[in-house]
Amino acid sequence: MTDLTDGLRQKLQGKVCVLGIGNRLKGDDAAGPELIDRITGRSRFHCLDAGVAPENYLEKIVRIGPDTILLVDAIDFGGAAGSCRLFAADQITGGGLSSHALSLRMTCDYLQQRIKVHIFILGIQPAQVNMNGPLSAAVSAAVEKLAAELSTLA
Repeated sequence: MTDLTDGLRQKLQGKVCVLGIGNRLKGDDAAGPELIDRITGRSRFHCLDAGVAPENYLEKIVRIGPDTILLVDAIDFGGAAGSCRLFAADQITGGGLSSHALSLRMTCDYLQQRIKVHIFILGIQPAQVNMNGPLSAAVSAAVEKLAAELSTLA
């Protein structure tokens, strides 16, 4: 987590908006919204739970006018369950990594056209995304660690 914390510390500069993405009804896919629950009011960041439709929050983000945006999503990057990885916006394509990849790509492209902003994606490796399943122990632990780390960056 130290390397990730250092990376976040370097990248989360200026006014920061953290956008949690995911479906709370699909197990580990809820990682993004769960992180938002834990850091709202405990960090200096503007925190938004976008659920499964980050595109619905674009104008709200534009009005916030952040210098940096951190999108948090469950992303299958082939790591161990609960591991985390920081991606640049241009690393997200239309397929593969996230069930929300098209929304993530569109979100990044739209925001970069509307405002001058740095965008990063924090991926949390899911263990399972079963309908009506809870967060796995590994992802729950990762969300707790991330919440603690992000709160110290305030």
